[in-house]
Amino acid sequence: ESAGKESHLTHLHTTTMTDEATNDTPSNANDGCVGPTAESAGKESACDGCPNQGACSTGAFNSPEATQKEQLERASMERAFENVSHVVLVLSGKGGVGKSTLAAQLSHSLASRGYAVGLLDVDLCGPSAPRMAGVAHGQIHKSGSGAWTPVYAKPNLAVMSISFLLPDTDAAVVWRGPRKNALIQQFLTETDWEGDTGGLDYLIIDTPPGTSDEHISTVQFLQKANAVSGAVVVTTPEEVSMADVRKELNFCEKTKVPVLGVVENMATHHSKVTDLTFLQPDGTDVTQDALKQIREKCPEVLGLLASSDVFPSSGAGPEGMAAQYGLPFWGKLPLDTDLLKCCEVGKCFVEEHPESLAAKVLNGFVDRLTKALPVETVDTEMSK
Repeated sequence: ESAGKESHLTHLHTTTMTDEATNDTPSNANDGCVGPTAESAGKESACDGCPNQGACSTGAFNSPEATQKEQLERASMERAFENVSHVVLVLSGKGGVGKSTLAAQLSHSLASRGYAVGLLDVDLCGPSAPRMAGVAHGQIHKSGSGAWTPVYAKPNLAVMSISFLLPDTDAAVVWRGPRKNALIQQFLTETDWEGDTGGLDYLIIDTPPGTSDEHISTVQFLQKANAVSGAVVVTTPEEVSMADVRKELNFCEKTKVPVLGVVENMATHHSKVTDLTFLQPDGTDVTQDALKQIREKCPEVLGLLASSDVFPSSGAGPEGMAAQYGLPFWGKLPLDTDLLKCCEVGKCFVEEHPESLAAKVLNGFVDRLTKALPVETVDTEMSK
């Protein structure tokens, strides 16, 4: 089993590229960069002091060879996305805020409504999408045309991740930028999303934290095909998170990625009273005695939800941050134990727990997404 995966990875060793060849604008370029392919590259006032000025001023990036290569890459990207209606990035400058949870459950929820959905995991060092989609042990194959066939969690939910290429789930990916860029380009250009659905209504892309190679490469590859529909930005309410998320919002502004909405995740913790653990101040577990007393003296409490803040909110919180940037605030997704369990086993939360508050919030997110990025037809039979 691992032999096939190793052969895929061996192929990647031979397809690396430099950041300059991958990106129109180098990630370390000055503000106001005209791009290395512009005729005035390396000669504008904005180029002064840029570490790329010498290379750009040679004209190597706008030579006939470089132009031809750019045209071929653009054509390849356009072909790859000709049957994909909308591409949505799930972003956050901060790690651990629930990007993968949101990406996976958006994908599940869209698929449950009959949309044809792809979930692409470009978090190369910490891929979570396969487990959250319920295909942790899936294998990808190459078709006769050389394209990768993704793993299908449902007939209308396809998943692609580096996890399917690794010899085992605990293998570490210790790669520098060029190799990451190469794999992302292959995922974007060599994955056959057509399947039995004839293409995708939505491709959801789960990204790693930060604004580094994976983000820059993904966005700039997609922009070659004008394929970036928008991004959903995820944060938790404390300033430690929002400080990094503001950097992500600035990244979106700089790279011209439309932000569809800001989501506040883990705003509060919700739990059934019957799922709580009751402790004495010294840590002694008195759950059974506490629940017994509640049943005897106040049984109606057993039907309530207990709620508590997980993080201290800073200032006006994520909603205020969204208003500051003039962006839609999609709402607050509570931390729900059942939601976490669904992610662990790869289930669709809104189907498993349709009456929960978190499911109603998630369905609201999907409503906003489909309203912002509508598709013409939906095959409801696919969701069954």
